[in-house]
Parts: sequence; C-alpha cells; structure tokens
Amino acid sequence: MNTETIVQDQRILTLDALLAASTARTGLDDFGDAGFREGLGLLLSDIRALDLDPACVQATAWRIGQSLDTRALAVKGLRERPEALEQPIREPIIIAGLVRSGTTALHLLMSLDPQFQGPEHWLTVYPMPRPPRETWDGIAEYRTEKASLDAYLAASPESADDHMMTAEGIEESLFILGASFASNMWPSMWDAPRYDRWYRGRDDTDSYRWLADVLRLIGAGDDRRWLLKNPTDLFSLQEVLNVFPDAKIIQTHRDPVDSTPSVSNLIFSARRAFCGDKADRADVGRREAEMWAQALERAESVREKSDATFIDVEFRDFTRDQMASIRSIYDQLGLTLTAETEGAMQAWLDAHPHKPSKGPKHRPEDFGLTREGLEERFAAYRARRGYI
Repeated sequence: MNTETIVQDQRILTLDALLAASTARTGLDDFGDAGFREGLGLLLSDIRALDLDPACVQATAWRIGQSLDTRALAVKGLRERPEALEQPIREPIIIAGLVRSGTTALHLLMSLDPQFQGPEHWLTVYPMPRPPRETWDGIAEYRTEKASLDAYLAASPESADDHMMTAEGIEESLFILGASFASNMWPSMWDAPRYDRWYRGRDDTDSYRWLADVLRLIGAGDDRRWLLKNPTDLFSLQEVLNVFPDAKIIQTHRDPVDSTPSVSNLIFSARRAFCGDKADRADVGRREAEMWAQALERAESVREKSDATFIDVEFRDFTRDQMASIRSIYDQLGLTLTAETEGAMQAWLDAHPHKPSKGPKHRPEDFGLTREGLEERFAAYRARRGYI
C-alpha cells in the first residue's frame, strides 16, 4: 500500500470526519455538551499513530461512529422529553467486580425479576423511551441491531459464550458510558496510551451523569428500580456514588491470579478485531493487570470511608450454588424473591449450566505475565479476600 492511500484511510479517523459521517447517517448534528471532544480527540490521535490497515481503519470508524450516533440520538431524545430528566433514580442496584467473576450471569439472573428494569442492549445503541415489548419486532432500530448483533456473534462464537448477549437482553452500562468518550471501553479496544492516562487521571462524575440521563430517557415513565452492571465501576466507584449516592453495590470477587489471563484473552479478542496484527498479547496483559489492580485498590479506598451498602459475592460460592447466592443478596437488600421469579431463574440456570473447567484455559505466560508477578501485584486484595 502506498503512503497516499494510508494517509487517505487515516483521514476518516479525525474528529470532524467522524462527526460529519454520523450526521450523514442520522441527520442529527447536535451531540450535546462538547466536553466529549477532548477524550475522543486524544483517542483518535492515539489510534492514528497505530497505522492500522484499511480494514481495521474501517472497523474502527464504524465502532466509534456507532457511539457518536448513540450520543446524538440520546441528545435528541432528551430534548424531546425534557421531563425525563426530572425522573429520580432511587437506590439502583449496581453489580461491579472483576471481569470474569460472575457479573454477567448474576446480572442476567436478577434481570428476570420484573421488579427491576435495566437497559436492554438495543436501547443502549438506539436510546429512546422503552417501547412496549410486543412492538419491538416492528421497530426498525431493534431489527437493525438484532441483525448486526446476530452477525457479530455468528462470526465470534467466543463472545457469544462469554457475554450471552442478545438484542433484547439486559446490557451493561459500559455501552452507554462509551458514548461519553471517557470510558475504559476505548483503551481496551486499542493501544491508546495518552488517552488511557487521561481517562485514568480524570474525575469521571460527568460520565456517570451522562449515564443517569440516558437511563432516564430509556426508562421514561417506568418507575421500577434500576439494575445495572459494569465491572469498570470498581475503578470509578467514588464517581458512581457521586451520581447515585443511595446505590446498593454488589461486588463480585475472584482470585485475580486466576481471572486475569481470562480477562486478557477476552480483551485481546476485541483488540484483534479492530487492530488486526497490531494487537499484542503482552501489551494487553500488562494493561489489564495494571488496570484491575488499580481498580480494586481504588474501590477498597472508597469502601473504607463510605456509608453506602455493599454486598460481597464470592465467585466460587456463586458457581457452586447460584440460587443460594441470589437468596442471600435478596435477604441483605430486603427484597422479596417470589416463587415465580425463582422459578424463572432456575429455568435459566437449567438452560445455561455452569461448566466446571478441568484446568485454566489461559495461562499468564500467554499474555506476557507470570503467576508470581500477578501474586505480587494483587497481594493486598488477595490477602483481604483470603486467596493466599
């Protein structure tokens, strides 16, 4: 490929070009508060420095463009429904914990309880007041995202196993936070060192205000309690409580020596999809180990001085008896678990049995790490949780 072609490919990864492309797709040119431009500008600068091949440039432009479209749609929806911003979000239940510590299964199980609402996947892409469920098949945005997600999962069956994603199913709040462009999602998908330093050094309260407003739009007129999940909330736990001061936090726990190689493999799969041969296993392993060690210590610091409610769930206990863990959570939160809901949860578990592994699928060495290095990095957390 000649230099001129590379330069032309890179031109679509500029702020102005991506904003113009989003406007062309949606017909919307209002992206709300301009604060998002700082982070997005840094991210794009880092991505252009990677000199990605044309296919990866196109994939990158599509992925970032999708979040710009989401942002513009949310801004439009909130301008049309300003009364939604007055709707309180009371005592949301927020599941946070290391990636690969049972957060997804716990979130999906609790989402079967009709007393909760959560952001469905397609509505995190096309935010709007949640239409009646029976109308979704007739909504173009739902059909578009369902087809897109089905195609992605067919091409990436590992992601289907890891996330159990469906267009109509509950989704983690990371997808909404991504449209703030101050999110852990972005440096996970690309090696973006300047952006990563900026993101980890900032006060993230504004991102969680954005999340709260988009939730208000999706749940307009629905006063059920919110059930949210995002592992990265551990890193930004103080900002979470700044915006949701009466939140009830469920923190899942697992020995990070065991989980980090699995986390790294998950992130590497995503990075390879957007960076191709530029994706580096050792870079991913280093970044994920560093990020989650920092997140755990930041979360512990917040917990020590907070009056918020925290419930701890051990991965080994949850995988041994999921319903016992659910009952304990409900008891601690003073919630009623009806026989009908318990039956729905058990039916889901029967359809998705936990498959004990015969050994670790991924080793620290696969990602430039060592067991001894992970033991040292996570020593304080492992001592607190009794993993040593």
